[in-house]
Amino acid sequence: MNDHPPARILVADDEPLYLRTTGDLLRKSGFDCVCVSDAHAAMEALSKEPFDLVLSDLNMPGNLKLELLHRGREFWPDVPMIVVTGVPSLPSAIESVRLGIADYLLKPVKYEDLLASIRRVLAHSIEESEAGASARSRLEDDEIFALFPEIVSGSEPMRQVLEVISRVAHTDTNVLISGESGTGKEVVAKAIHQHSRRSSHPFQVVDCTAIPESLFESVMFGHAKGAFTGAVQDQDGLLKQCDQGTAFIDELGELPLASQAKLLRAVQDQAFTPVGKSQLVRVDTRFVCATNRDLEVEIQAERFRQDLFYRLAVIHIDLPPLRERGSDAILLAESFLRQFQRPSEQVVGLSDEVAECFLKYEWPGNIRELRNVVERAMALANSDTIQLTDLPKPLLERSGKPRTVDSSFSEISREEALDAADYKYLNALLQKHGGNVSKAARQAGLSRQGMHKLLAKHAIDAADFRG
Repeated sequence: MNDHPPARILVADDEPLYLRTTGDLLRKSGFDCVCVSDAHAAMEALSKEPFDLVLSDLNMPGNLKLELLHRGREFWPDVPMIVVTGVPSLPSAIESVRLGIADYLLKPVKYEDLLASIRRVLAHSIEESEAGASARSRLEDDEIFALFPEIVSGSEPMRQVLEVISRVAHTDTNVLISGESGTGKEVVAKAIHQHSRRSSHPFQVVDCTAIPESLFESVMFGHAKGAFTGAVQDQDGLLKQCDQGTAFIDELGELPLASQAKLLRAVQDQAFTPVGKSQLVRVDTRFVCATNRDLEVEIQAERFRQDLFYRLAVIHIDLPPLRERGSDAILLAESFLRQFQRPSEQVVGLSDEVAECFLKYEWPGNIRELRNVVERAMALANSDTIQLTDLPKPLLERSGKPRTVDSSFSEISREEALDAADYKYLNALLQKHGGNVSKAARQAGLSRQGMHKLLAKHAIDAADFRG
């Protein structure tokens, strides 16, 4: 009796009839089959879920220089690959052998021959896996978390993310990080940079929501003195400032189409011309981008360029929301407790009831919301552990926890209670508007200057709500 689940095979080919027919035949033979029509989609699929085998065409979009073969061997060395091509060549055959491709088949290939090759390669892969399993232990999971101490986690969804980061970090491959607001996209981007060969060079944050479209070229690429009114001296752009380093393009999905075209040229050429100059500036920059939008939907709606997506999303990391990370909510809360701890403060942990509440709550604002809840609770706590009475009422209601009346709350002055309400209101506003101070001020009926004063009073950084 076979206890193994069906082998998962990724089929990549740009011929629709071959792709559909092969996929159907493999499924009828008992395999779990995923079909994609180009190399970009294949690499994205590999970065998101595990496969036992890749069956790949050569002459298809995104693989004209054997990119899928090269990156497949680099990032997923344990996943065997079979090449099936209708345009064979000696150089591609030699390169396939050099890369350790398991088989090189010519179209048209009889299904019996293809099936025999697949079963032979899978059998060999299983033998190698079982032989190596005795030499491995669960310690590997502990090691992967230890590699990235800046990312607080112990959950399986994040272990998979860290596995990808560990393979990607040392390369120069562009990475797209997607996920809901507050899931820690910038933290992951910094981890990729810090574990790369570029770690001693700048990590430059480019916030697409903070750059007016009319100033995009000047801010990104720099300008010459006199190029426009107010250009009193030559100025390097953000890309020049992170030469040899990493450019973190935050809120990529908010970039206007005209600016997308300009960014595309800089990404693909690693060169640009500053405003008001004629000399080309060349850089060596890695691009790591983040968005909370579904860029494939944006492409369909013609709000985002497909060619730019393929340039920047060579590896796509989709961060899980906090509600899918299990006990990570507790680990993160304890981390924030240590971070906010002051010598004069007594709060050292969470009560059991609060821990249970955190596990049940869905955290729509993700890690950012958790951070604010912990900071607020520490300010209101009257014991050495955070209690249910220290948590916001909406959180308790949505986690199914009743809020009891704490007589000690009366010890807080009216001024302190109002400050706590202001703090909560400001956090909610910034959360709603993604850290945009101008929009938050308009909703609150305040001037931008007045909003900044309030934020300074409560030690709130609007930048924490972006990305």
